[in-house]
Amino acid sequence: PFFIAAGIFRPHIPWEVPAKYFDMYPLDKVQLPAHKEDDLVDTWDHGRRSWHQWVAQNDQWKQAVRGYLASITFADAMVGRVLAALERGPNSDNTIVALWSDHGWHLGEKMRWQKFTGWRVSTRVPLIVRVPKGTPGLPQGTKPGARCGKPVSLVSLFPTLSELAAIPPKTDNDGPSLVRLLQNPKADWPHVALTYLKEPGSYGLSGERWRYIHYADGGEELYDIQTDPHEWHNLADSPVRQAKLRELR
Repeated sequence: PFFIAAGIFRPHIPWEVPAKYFDMYPLDKVQLPAHKEDDLVDTWDHGRRSWHQWVAQNDQWKQAVRGYLASITFADAMVGRVLAALERGPNSDNTIVALWSDHGWHLGEKMRWQKFTGWRVSTRVPLIVRVPKGTPGLPQGTKPGARCGKPVSLVSLFPTLSELAAIPPKTDNDGPSLVRLLQNPKADWPHVALTYLKEPGSYGLSGERWRYIHYADGGEELYDIQTDPHEWHNLADSPVRQAKLRELR
């Protein structure tokens, strides 16, 4: 048995990759992310708007997005090299593959750059798991191309891989195993995903449809991501959403 943890550094800054990846995104074709100029009126003011103002005023927004696109495409290519090597080797049919990122990234949304927020742009990450047939914890393996919209956390990776490999679970791990969802992406899933921020009492909570953000100073945000995926409309003060607010609290 073997285990490889392959950490691919990009798209972490600095966004420096071979020129051919920049050439794939001509500047005049680059699209800015969806954004709303008055987005912070009803939400947390992160106090870093000056960063975004500098980028916008100096006409660097598209250049920055281009650098990110080039860097994440480079990362994709490096993932491809790893997977191609696995496919060429003797273990392609009996190796579990899990691919994820550690956090999201603001590219000017909510007048924000970098991460460190409870918003979906910062807390949502890709997560892809391939389980081959014959795996002890999931003999039928995963179905190629299956998608799951349930809210899960990265703390579930260890218990998931443990169950798949038939390794005894660690009793001090908080994350529920995802094997149930790998078996059936539409399975009942009573869990939410929780992301803690720097200050104790500041966190973001993700359900399948609703997102709740709480700040240490008592501030709250509530979003219906089914109708408002960019979290532009904070419903925490909406009289008709108080029951949902209490539920998520």
